[in-house]
Amino acid sequence: MTDIMMVNFRNERDMYPPFGIMYVADALMQEGYSVQIWHEEEDQVDAFVRAVERERPLWVGFSTITGPQLKATIDATQRVHALGITTVWGGVHATIMPEEVLRERYVDFVVVNEGEVTAQEFTRELRNGRNWADVRGLAWKDEAGQPVVNMERPFIQNLDDFTPRWDLLADVEAYLLQSGPYDRAIPVYISRGCPFRCAFCYNEIVMKRTWRQHSDQFILDQINWLKEHHGINAVDYADDYLFGRIKPMQRLVELVNMPWSGQVRVQLLKPEFIQWMVETGCQWVNIGAESGSQAVLDSIAKDQKAEWIEMGVRNLAEYAPHIEANLSFIVGLPEEGPEERRITLELIDRLCQINAKARCSVCVYMPYPGTPLWPDALERGYVPPDSQIGWAEFDLNRGNTPWVSESEASAMCDINDILYVGRSQGHWLLKPYYGLLRWRWMNQQFGYYWEGPAKRAGGQLIDNVGPLRAIKQRYAGKLVTYNNNTHKSKIESHQAAM
Repeated sequence: MTDIMMVNFRNERDMYPPFGIMYVADALMQEGYSVQIWHEEEDQVDAFVRAVERERPLWVGFSTITGPQLKATIDATQRVHALGITTVWGGVHATIMPEEVLRERYVDFVVVNEGEVTAQEFTRELRNGRNWADVRGLAWKDEAGQPVVNMERPFIQNLDDFTPRWDLLADVEAYLLQSGPYDRAIPVYISRGCPFRCAFCYNEIVMKRTWRQHSDQFILDQINWLKEHHGINAVDYADDYLFGRIKPMQRLVELVNMPWSGQVRVQLLKPEFIQWMVETGCQWVNIGAESGSQAVLDSIAKDQKAEWIEMGVRNLAEYAPHIEANLSFIVGLPEEGPEERRITLELIDRLCQINAKARCSVCVYMPYPGTPLWPDALERGYVPPDSQIGWAEFDLNRGNTPWVSESEASAMCDINDILYVGRSQGHWLLKPYYGLLRWRWMNQQFGYYWEGPAKRAGGQLIDNVGPLRAIKQRYAGKLVTYNNNTHKSKIESHQAAM
C-alpha cells in the first residue's frame, strides 16, 4: 500500500514539472511514508482513481490552480471521496480561498500555502491524534461541517531542508524543452516568491512579497544530478522571479555555467545587463509587461515605466538578436478603457516589428480573492462563482469579468496567438487574411470574428479528406511559417491559418 498519493492535473500546454507536490513528497518521505505523485491531463482521471482504489492510501492530495484544470481535479476528488479516502486540496487556488473550497462536501482538508511541514504534521495527526486545531497552515471542518482556518505557518527559512523528488516522476524526459539550439533544457526552481507588489498577482497573498532561495550548492547539486541522469544541456529557471537579488543571482548563473532562460523585468534590460546575458548563454527571457498604458501600470502597482518595455525590447534586438523575448500582457484590468487598450495593442504590434524574436502573449484579467484589485473588481460589478466548478470556467483566454465579453476575448486571443505569439507569416496568397487580422487588432474590431470558425472548419475538412491532407503535409510549410515552440510546450494551432 502507498501511504500518500498526490496529483496535479495539468492542461495540454503546461509541461512544467509539478514542483509543489515534488517538494511535499520529499517532506513525507523524510517521515518514512511511501508516496506516489501523478502529473496527468484530464483523460487520466479514470486511471488515477483506479490506482487510488487499488492502493487505499491514508490521504490523497490535489494540487490546484484556478481554471479549466479544476474540472479534472473536482471529478477525481469527488470519486476519491466516495471511496471513503481522505481528500486534501493544496496549491495556489486552494490557498487563496480555503473556506470556499471546504464548503464542497468532497474536500476534507486544505493545506494553506507551503505544504511540506504542514503535510508532515497533518499525516501524524491523521494517524495518531486528529487534533486538527494544532496543525498550523491547515484548514478543516468542525463537527458542524463549518470551515475552520488555522493560524498561518511561518515560511520555511531554509529551503534546502526539502528537495524536489525528480525520481518520483513517471517520465522526466517529458519535461525537456527546446531552448534556442539546445534540445534538452529542463525547468528548475531555485527560489520562492517575488519582491514586487503587482496588485493582480497571487504573490501578494500567498508569498507576502517575500523572496527566498536555495543555497548555491543545493542548486548546483540538483543541476549536476539532472545532467548526470538525464543529459540536460540547458536550464530554464522557472521561478516567479529569478533576479530577486540581482548580483547573487548573476553569480549563481555564472556558477551553473549552462545556457539558461528565466524571468526578467524590463528595467534590467540595459545594454550592460544584456551583454552579461549574452556572455552567460541566455536563450530566452519571460517579461511581465502587463500593459502599454502608464495609467494602467500605475493602477496595478507595477512599479514600471511604460517606455521601459519598448526600450528593453529594442536593446535586446540590438545587443542580443538571438535572445527570444516572451512578453505577457493582460487586457481587461479594471482601469483599462478603450484608449488604454489601444495603446497596449499598438505597443504589441510595434514590439513585434522592432524585434523579430519578440513574442507577445495576451491573457484576460482574472480577479483573485484577497489581491489588492479584488475590492475594485467587486465594485465594478464582478460576481465571483459560488462553487468550485464555477472557478473551473475561468480561462486566461476567455471573458472572466462583466467588462470583457466572451466573444471579444476569444477573438482577441486567437488573433494574438497567430500574429504575435506564433509570429505566423504566409505565402502572398494569404496576405489578405493576415492583413484582415492585423486590421482587427489595430482597430479593436473583435466582433463577428468569422475567420476563426472558418479557419477551424477548413482545417478539419483538410484533415478528414485524404487527398487534401496529403497536400497539406506536402505544401503547408511553404504556405505558412510560424514558431510553434513556446517556453513551455509545442503549439500547433497556427498552421491552420493556411
